[in-house]
Amino acid sequence: MASDARSVANELIRRAHEEGRAVTPMQVLKLTYLCHAWMLGLYGRPLIHQRIEAWMYGPVIGDVYRSLKRYGGSPIREPISYVDTDGFDEYEEDLIHQVWRKYRDLSGLDLSAMTHAAGTPWSRVRQGRGRVSLRNPVIPNSLIRKHYEAKATKSKSNS
Repeated sequence: MASDARSVANELIRRAHEEGRAVTPMQVLKLTYLCHAWMLGLYGRPLIHQRIEAWMYGPVIGDVYRSLKRYGGSPIREPISYVDTDGFDEYEEDLIHQVWRKYRDLSGLDLSAMTHAAGTPWSRVRQGRGRVSLRNPVIPNSLIRKHYEAKATKSKSNS
């Protein structure tokens, strides 16, 4: 069963604080998305139950954004309050750990650039919509899964 995205965000915030690292809302948003994307790509199942929306500046999970927006570009000082979760299974826990280790040194801007580069699920959904949109379209899990399955296959073949 998929988790609340805010639980994943809290796990990332916990890891950052445990390591004495400052982490911003943009970093947590993008890392939460990457955890979900890699779960789809590697295991074929969603990590979170919320939808991913293609906002102007990249993929966003609305609940995480709203929970952290008070920090602006400043470091997050505490976990998101009220998150109902039963915890993560061993695959989810390991995947969150791997995503954290792989991407923790990237800034929010670096992560944003990476997640909305040409050819990404975000860019494919936003293509042709122009810079102004009254509605943020949903990025389907099937599109995210296909993209990250391809990245995983490419990564294995380069090993």
